[in-house]
Parts: sequence; structure tokens; C-alpha cells
Amino acid sequence: MISSPPKLRDELEVIRGMDDMPLIFDPVTGNYHRITRAGEVVLTYLDGTRTRDDLVAFFSRDDQARAEALSRQIDTFLAALDKSGLLEGSEPSDRPQDGGRVRTSMLMPRIILTRSLPRVLEPLAAALRAVPAKPLVLIAVLGALCGYAFGFHTLFTAMPPPQDLAGPAFLVATGVMLLYVLMHETSHALVAQMLGTPVRGLGVALLFYFMPVAYVDRTDAYRYRGRGGRVLLAMAGILSDGWFCALSGVVALNSEGLLRDTAALLLGMQLLMLIINLNPLMPSDGYTALEAATGLTNARGRAFALLRHTVLRKELPTHLANLGTAVRRVHMAYGLFSVAYVCLLAYAMVHAVPVTVDLALSAVGR
Repeated sequence: MISSPPKLRDELEVIRGMDDMPLIFDPVTGNYHRITRAGEVVLTYLDGTRTRDDLVAFFSRDDQARAEALSRQIDTFLAALDKSGLLEGSEPSDRPQDGGRVRTSMLMPRIILTRSLPRVLEPLAAALRAVPAKPLVLIAVLGALCGYAFGFHTLFTAMPPPQDLAGPAFLVATGVMLLYVLMHETSHALVAQMLGTPVRGLGVALLFYFMPVAYVDRTDAYRYRGRGGRVLLAMAGILSDGWFCALSGVVALNSEGLLRDTAALLLGMQLLMLIINLNPLMPSDGYTALEAATGLTNARGRAFALLRHTVLRKELPTHLANLGTAVRRVHMAYGLFSVAYVCLLAYAMVHAVPVTVDLALSAVGR
């Protein structure tokens, strides 16, 4: 129990973010902390002049029965604030996000390559903001859908024989695919810039310590209230991929030799990336869009926390213990399917390494 009068740290910012949700932004760590609307009211009284008992008496209005229930709730709330380092005298729970190039979150070490994207993208973002939003989004979506349809039709009707794909085309396609991935992430950053929530950096990460992925840090998207904008931000990379898929299809249909083989390989890679990016069993764009559309937050984190506490037979924290039985089962099922999928993916990647090496050696040897 906190004995001294609790006081919120002066540098913290209390905002209304996604879905009008109250959030505490900690500029020291760069983290956002979700609170309830009742908690938001309590925060206004954490000025260092009222003790915990004063708060209970004030909110209970001298109702003894109500005071007992409020006492437990306020103790839990203050303990959570203290644990997160949000009260004067408590330590921030995480290192500053802007302090270094290498960061580690749960199961995903990350390396930030550049923080310059907001400055680079702002001129283009400013120009796009001048265009009516609905027609712009409609063009982006329809173009992506047509691009995927055209590209994958080309893939399955005009793809070269397999023996023509295990050569220099493999190396060239891999290099071009890296550029496509960069454009995918830049598309997320561009939409974030247009929404007024610039990304914090572009980098690479090792998902579950073995799967390399590119990413942009979209943490500040929590500040954006509208679901539609957050869904568009999550899907921006997939939409840009659709346009590039059309480009690969056009090249595949109108070229011969190495260029045609490279474009066909790119179409196959783009189909695989679409499946991976839409799969909600991973922290993918599809999962993020689903969260944004439904208003859920950190469902994946709750699922893995439930699994961890169940396997280790540890007592569930309050926010998990308060979940209904049906909701808890859905989270557990999602967590189990996600773990199974990751294991399958790891198995496939391990067995794909020799094939990839053979293709690369074949390409170099030609």
C-alpha cells in the first residue's frame, strides 16, 4: 500500500486516444498506458495533497459499504500506477524508447535503422492531405484489389516452368523483394504521417528471435481516435503491395528470359507475403487491422499472458482474472493456435534453408 500522498509525475500527459480511450503518455519511456474513465477521474486528484484514505473517503461520500469496495479498487489502481513508474518516487518500468538503436520487447528484439522518415515523408503527406480522403482511399483499395487479381492471374497462367526459376532470377527477385518490403513499411509510415501520428523509426526485428521482419514503429497511432484511420494505417502496406503486384504482373506478361523469370518469382513471393500479412495468428497487418476495427487492444498479449500463467500455475493478475469464462477460453484458444502456427512456421523455415542455399548457389554458379 502506498503510504505517502500519491502524485502523478509532472511530465506525464493524459490524453483521449483511440476510440476516445483515456491514455497516459509517458515521454520518458515513450509508452502509452490505458486507463478506465473512472481512473481518469481519479488522476485529477493525484496532486500530492490527498492520501489514499482521503481519496477513499472523498469518492465514497461516507458510505461505509461503498468505501470498502472503493478501497480495494483504489489500492489496485495506485499499485498499477506505481508499478508502471507513473507516480512521483517510482521508477519508469522501461528504458526510454528513443535512447538507442537496439530495443527488445517480448519475443522481438528490434534494431532501428533510421528515424528520419517523418521529415522525408512530410512533403508528400502534406500534398495528399489536400486530396479528399474518401476518393483517395477508394482509389487505393480498388487499385490494390485489381492489382492482386491481375498479378495472381498472371502467376497461375503465365508462370515459366520451374527449371527456369532456379538461376540468377532468384537472386534478382530476392533483391527486388527487399525493395518492395521497404515500400510496404514506408506506406504505413506515410499514412501515419498523414494522420498526424508520425512513426518513430524504421527498422528490422527478429520475431520470436528467429524470423527477420521489417517494421515501422507506429506506437503513436494510439493517439488517433478514429477506427477507420487506424484500419487504413494497418492495411497501408498490403494496399501498396497490391499495386506492386500489378507491376510484377505487367512485367511478367511483357518480357522474356531473366526479366520474365524474375517477375514470375516476385509474384510468387508477393502471394506468400499477402498470406503472411493477413494471417491474424501473427502480429501481422491483418491482426492489427482486426484490432483497430473491433476496438480491441492487446488481445494477443492477454492470450499469451493467460497461457503463461496457466502453464506455470501462477495466480492470474486482476485484469485477466476479471475476464469472463467464455472470453478467457477464446483468448486461450487463440494463443494455442498462434503457438502451433509459429512452430509450424519455424519448422518450414528450417527445412527451407537448404533449398534457398541451393537456389542461391545455383544462381552464382551460372
